[in-house]
Amino acid sequence: MPLLKLNSKHSLTRTTLIKMGIRIAIIIIAVTLISYSHVMSNLESQVVEQLEKYIIERGQRESSLFTLSEDNHAIFKQEFLSQLKQMGNEVPIKRFNQIFQPLEDGTIRMPPEFFTGFRQPGTGIVIKELTGFIGQNVTLTDEIRRRIIVTFDMLTAFSPAWASWADRFPNLYVSMPEKIFLVYYINTPWGLDAPADIKLGDEVWVAVADKKHNPTRETVWTAFYYDSVAKDWMVSCATPVDVDGQHLITIGHDILLNKLFERTVNDRLEGTYNLIFREDGRLIVHPDKIDEIREKGGEVDIPDTGDPHLINLFEQVKNIKPGQIVLENSDEYLAVTKINGPDWYFVTVYPKSLLAGLAFDTARFILILGMISLLIEIIVLFLVLRKQVAQPLQEFLGATQKIAEGHFGRNVTEDLPLNRRDEIGRLAQSFYGMAGELKNSFDTLDAKVVERTAQLNSKVEELTRTRNELVQSEKMASLGRLVAGFAHELNTPIGVAVGTASVLQKKSNFINQLLEQEEVDEEELLSALAAIDQSAKLTLSNLRRAAGLVSSFKRTAVDQTSEEVRPFEVKSIIEDVINTLHNKFKRTRIEIQVDCSKDLVVYSIPGSLEQILTNLMINSLIHGFEEGKNGGIIRFAVRLEEKRLHIDYSDTGKGIAPDALKKIFEPFFTTNRAQGGSGLGMYICYNLVTSQLNGTMTCESSLGKGVLFRIEFPVAFSLHE
Repeated sequence: MPLLKLNSKHSLTRTTLIKMGIRIAIIIIAVTLISYSHVMSNLESQVVEQLEKYIIERGQRESSLFTLSEDNHAIFKQEFLSQLKQMGNEVPIKRFNQIFQPLEDGTIRMPPEFFTGFRQPGTGIVIKELTGFIGQNVTLTDEIRRRIIVTFDMLTAFSPAWASWADRFPNLYVSMPEKIFLVYYINTPWGLDAPADIKLGDEVWVAVADKKHNPTRETVWTAFYYDSVAKDWMVSCATPVDVDGQHLITIGHDILLNKLFERTVNDRLEGTYNLIFREDGRLIVHPDKIDEIREKGGEVDIPDTGDPHLINLFEQVKNIKPGQIVLENSDEYLAVTKINGPDWYFVTVYPKSLLAGLAFDTARFILILGMISLLIEIIVLFLVLRKQVAQPLQEFLGATQKIAEGHFGRNVTEDLPLNRRDEIGRLAQSFYGMAGELKNSFDTLDAKVVERTAQLNSKVEELTRTRNELVQSEKMASLGRLVAGFAHELNTPIGVAVGTASVLQKKSNFINQLLEQEEVDEEELLSALAAIDQSAKLTLSNLRRAAGLVSSFKRTAVDQTSEEVRPFEVKSIIEDVINTLHNKFKRTRIEIQVDCSKDLVVYSIPGSLEQILTNLMINSLIHGFEEGKNGGIIRFAVRLEEKRLHIDYSDTGKGIAPDALKKIFEPFFTTNRAQGGSGLGMYICYNLVTSQLNGTMTCESSLGKGVLFRIEFPVAFSLHE
């Protein structure tokens, strides 16, 4: 038999060469990746160490301004309390009147010369840039005046010194809860321009330090904002001063942030960028979002930006472990520190692509060298395989093709290398023996196939029969539960009717006795007749109720054992099911609601629908409301859309776990097997909807949120549709 060409697409030589080439290539690539990883690891270690040093120093640098502000407040607070104590009970009315003047708008303010500048008599101290404001209807006590005078002296003493950092601290102000405000503000006469009816307590830089918003009474920081007067972004630091639980003053600083923003954007490591944000995700500085932050007045929240990279960065920083400084992301490093004071996150983003250059060059050299080695190995392997493997295998292929054609004679194996002593030779000898065995096997195979097929068909029929019997048993069990409920429900009206009939008999005998007497007492006769009338009405009412129950049960029982297509009122079918199960629900706190048009009449199989609804209600009672121990709502919502009836059945029970929800329509699946559950209720419902009604049924649920079954199936409006 001629050999197949070695360059055939299905040649073993070609396949082996490809597989070996792939394996060797994988090894080369693995070595390359390991080398790349090793180089990257060394570079990464160095970068992480440098980033840690850089971010720590950067955090200390950027925190210095805020720390200085808090230190200033601590000094001011200590000196204020000291001077207030030294003043004792002194009543500084004369000095107060020299500093403040009442105005026609009801406020009391410092005159303009305190802002424009004048030399204070006696001390020779020049006072300027200072304004003060006392709101309308403020009752000034001696204690308040003492606080105002001490504050005034403190501002004149401390403000000029701190104002030397005008590019950092443009002002120093003190507010009091009595609508009083004194401020040293360069080039801004705040106290002169403030409207008379201003509500100081509503200003964020005042409210942030009151007892409601700051119960711990510590130094706090406002959110950053853009000040149109200073034309700068700023943040306010506020320190409340309390004595014996009384809020005396709040010390305040505004901190200018433009230079911080410029440093954040421009002062960075090459190839990196910096950003600042709050713990709640409010973005402070980002080189690509400066305009957006300015346009939105600083109200840019990272979770609302829709930027997945920025959101992921924020989530990682928010969940950083204590003591961790550098985070490793998929394609970047995040160096994280906190700016003391406002507790903002300062993050430096270092892309890993900066490290890849040198590591990539090294890996590329290793890869090229490996590929050259691969080419040499493949050529050598090809020459060996062609001689030692490919030619013998072609001989095996010829023998195999003959056997496949049904030839089992000795000439089939005459070309095999039976004399070789290696694996190929042993394979040839095994093949020789196998050819004889195959002949015997083929002779008996057909008979075994027929026998096994018959056994399999028998088992399938048996399983199908068993499943149908179980389903029918479950249907009869459901009907049995209806009978038990009906019997219990019917017992009450019949019992009442029997009792009232007994009363009728007694009153009838009593009237007969009266009529046998010579004289009949009209009042006794009328009383007996009234009792007879009342008993007759009660008997009639209860017998009608019993007749209604019998009629409802008759329809339900007959329908559930019938597959007849007939017209029916959908709402009546639902009410019949509810009435039949009334005994099971009447002692529970379960409310049943039906949202269905009374005039909705369709042609379908009412028995199947009744059994479905019965199973759903029993399921809700047992599983959703734990045998009626819990209260809630069961709701039927019915609508007709394009000749398809939609029924949404829902309850507010305990819901279904996700694992159980996936298997809810599987046969024999139940979470209540210990209490006798068969696991066929929902399976029967699903099969009735899909098989008999030709519809669909789905279930939606989660634990604690009840369950919703959506059922829809086609209906007709006459028997001929």
